[in-house]
Amino acid sequence: MSRDEYLFTDGDLRATLEVERTKLAAAANGLPADEVLSKGVEALATQLVERFRVEPLEVDWTSANVSHADAQVDVSRDPLRAIFDQSRPFYVPGTTITYHVPFRGDANLFNLHPSRFTLNPPLGTVHGDELRIEFTLPVPLRDTVRADLDREITQIKNYIGWVNSDVAGYNAGLDAAARAAVMRRRDKVVADHELIASLGVPVRRKEDAAPTYAVPPVRRTVKYPAVAGASARPPEPVLPAETYEEILSIIRNMALVFERSPKAFAGMDEEDLRQHFLVQLNGQYEGNATGETFNFDGKTDILIRHKGRNTFIGECKFWAGPKKLSETIDQILRYTSWRDTKTAILVFNRERELSRVLAQIAPTVSAHPNFVRDVPYGDETSFRFVLRHRDDASRELTLTVVVFEVPA
Repeated sequence: MSRDEYLFTDGDLRATLEVERTKLAAAANGLPADEVLSKGVEALATQLVERFRVEPLEVDWTSANVSHADAQVDVSRDPLRAIFDQSRPFYVPGTTITYHVPFRGDANLFNLHPSRFTLNPPLGTVHGDELRIEFTLPVPLRDTVRADLDREITQIKNYIGWVNSDVAGYNAGLDAAARAAVMRRRDKVVADHELIASLGVPVRRKEDAAPTYAVPPVRRTVKYPAVAGASARPPEPVLPAETYEEILSIIRNMALVFERSPKAFAGMDEEDLRQHFLVQLNGQYEGNATGETFNFDGKTDILIRHKGRNTFIGECKFWAGPKKLSETIDQILRYTSWRDTKTAILVFNRERELSRVLAQIAPTVSAHPNFVRDVPYGDETSFRFVLRHRDDASRELTLTVVVFEVPA
């Protein structure tokens, strides 16, 4: 085998990993401002870790197999042969024996020497996800082939162990590095927004800017309509229909975030997912959204208040069947005071057929004893209903059920 078939010799692994750390920091610095504010530090750090993590080498020696092929072998330099003109090749029949071994991981690692190495690196070549060790020998084949192969395998195993040790150290520090890099980027973005807002000058919107759900420099507030003929007593706050739709639109658009970055949300529980909705709501409405806030005689997941009174109540639940949905409606009704009229249930669907889940929403809500009527709603994964208040049959409230596909 020629010298260019040596493994682990083309570059320095430690230097390469240091370059990757620098690239991670640069990637964090290049994150769009709206993405930094809308997704949060943990979600963005997770994305960076997944992007810059180096997969260690895993060689499946138990699945190795061997092949052979005819070859012509140049023996002009063989001192045991009587060849008088060594200035030109002298070929004799031979055989190429190839040992094929599948592997997983970053194939580029076979090109880099680890922090620990020897002056006699192993021989081999990489083809896709297969490592090949070749011996080309003249006939008759010598009986040391097995020993030569074992020696190369031992060398390769040693190097893979050294390489993976360096990679493990690098990967172990990725979480902290990514989080620190994203926090630096977030702090800059927030400082920029605060500086611009302090100028008191309207911010110019980019002409080609697509709709975004990031925290704007100036957040909107809910404008509650005046009540005609109101007495000196302050009128009861009623969430306007258009604001109710804005809130639900913000919530529904989180589904797009789930679809764009599924790995960032995989495995999250109800509380973690809820926090992403709260980031969006707090970003668009001035400090009105809170989490796990006590309301009436229960605790709600998402609550928007106006002057100390609740105007929007939402519950987040993983889909666990019609019975669980009905219980969640009971929970909403139990948490809802007489003044509350706008509610929502956010259903997270994971590892179940979405169409089957959607088909069960309307029948389940219609069967509830407090159901009054359903309301036509132009969204294939959202449903709207009118329910009776639990303590006042003449008092109605609006319930919107929004179903999300959450990555497993």
